[in-house]
Amino acid sequence: MRSSSRRARCRACSSRASCSSSRPACSRTSTRGARASSAGTDRLRVSKAPSLTFFGAAGEVTGSCTLLETDRARVLVDFGLFQGSHEQERRSADPPPVDFRSLDAVVCTHAHIDHCGRLGMLPRLGFDRAIWCSEPTAELLPMVLRSSANLQKVRLQEHREGTGPDAVVVDPPPDPAVTSAQRRTEDPPVLYGGGDADRAGRMAIGVPYGAWRDLADGVRMRLHDAGHVIGSASVELEVKHGASRTRILFSGDVGPRGDSYLRERPDAPEADVVVMECTTGARPADAPVADVPVELREIVADCRARDRTAVLPTFSLGRAQVIVHHLARLAREGVMGEMPVYLDSPMAIRAGELCVRHPSLLSDEARAMVSRGHSPFDFDSLHFLWSRRHSLRIAGRQGAGIVLAGSGFCDAGPVLHHLEHHVGHDHGHVVFTGYVLPGSLAEALAEGRARRVRINGQELDVRARVTRLHGLSGHADPSQMESWLLGSGKVPSAVLLNHGDERAREMMSARLASAGCARVERPAPGATWSA
Repeated sequence: MRSSSRRARCRACSSRASCSSSRPACSRTSTRGARASSAGTDRLRVSKAPSLTFFGAAGEVTGSCTLLETDRARVLVDFGLFQGSHEQERRSADPPPVDFRSLDAVVCTHAHIDHCGRLGMLPRLGFDRAIWCSEPTAELLPMVLRSSANLQKVRLQEHREGTGPDAVVVDPPPDPAVTSAQRRTEDPPVLYGGGDADRAGRMAIGVPYGAWRDLADGVRMRLHDAGHVIGSASVELEVKHGASRTRILFSGDVGPRGDSYLRERPDAPEADVVVMECTTGARPADAPVADVPVELREIVADCRARDRTAVLPTFSLGRAQVIVHHLARLAREGVMGEMPVYLDSPMAIRAGELCVRHPSLLSDEARAMVSRGHSPFDFDSLHFLWSRRHSLRIAGRQGAGIVLAGSGFCDAGPVLHHLEHHVGHDHGHVVFTGYVLPGSLAEALAEGRARRVRINGQELDVRARVTRLHGLSGHADPSQMESWLLGSGKVPSAVLLNHGDERAREMMSARLASAGCARVERPAPGATWSA
């Protein structure tokens, strides 16, 4: 039990010592272990060069988690879920070897689950200080973490009752080795409960882009718009060590340039060390650039002409807003007619509402609509489905229409009962809008291999039209990442590639070396890098 005499902490700097600062953040004297100092002059010196330890997203694209350490400061950047298999889920349940009680701060780049999904574990791990992030992300985190906690609880209950999601390929028969790896024998992990999620959500402190905040002795932070999803940020940390200062930039996930509901993101600021994502690093230089509005126009025309229902498995944050934004344009042009569109994702609905509350972060077109009192994520024939009851009622409808539903991976969620009603009929159209997990039902359908599937206990011949909507990546391509990195005119002294598979890291490393980056490294999982 905690002593009742323990001092209340400062909301800004999380100090347990008394703090009279009225600023958004303040300096404080650490009293923990080797970082304690009794001399005021010693307090101004940080002799150890900063080090970075990569606890996730090193040679992979999930589980983002990096620890910055100096003599006096420890800051964790992102704490995301590992995703993709039962083994990955088990990795999420095993926290990294970090003394969470001694962390000065946690920073979250954005509210995608692979970057924020383990933040709900922080209260149980002993961390009770600030989670720093952008203002939109501070609004999203409580919703995302509570949703994640609820999902974990439901999955455990369904597993024990044998009522979990059923979405598999029957023909061609799956590889027995893959089937064995996908078959769950033990209970799925429950990383945190709703109360933990709520406590972690209350730790979030939103910071405007471009504003400096002190995180710890000798470490201050500034966020830059990353253009990936609403509120996404690149994190610039200025670290003092001795008489020197080192600028370390964490890219987070960097969005593409071009037609978007978001404003144009800036290039990277000058930095000495850049931890850079390379999700698309293996994309060929001559990959065709798709015209998303044209492809969506063709899908709408096909649905109306053939009385089809198109089911789009969609991710709630980012992808859903992009698609709805484009469909709203088509509606304003009169292309949609009265054909209904259903957004079957409460999280996606709330994310669209949040975008409208932050018009300064939107594109000129979207911002102008908001200023006139209209939402760029709404139109007359768009219907929001807030509950499972509404979702099930719509799933069986016939006729022309479009349904956007999660999960984008087709491994759970309302998209399964929409697929159940449409994948077995030639009036159905399944449109994949992004990355699909290897070995999943979504991948087999997207690549045209699945001839017969089982969804929610029903075996169905695949008769629906199946296509992919290209050009919707939320990540900048290799050329754009190079331009983002070098846009300031200064070549960083070191670039550390993460958030990409090994092939992507190899190709991006070669590209940056050709562009004049002398030191490009690919940290291994668990490796520590020192400046």
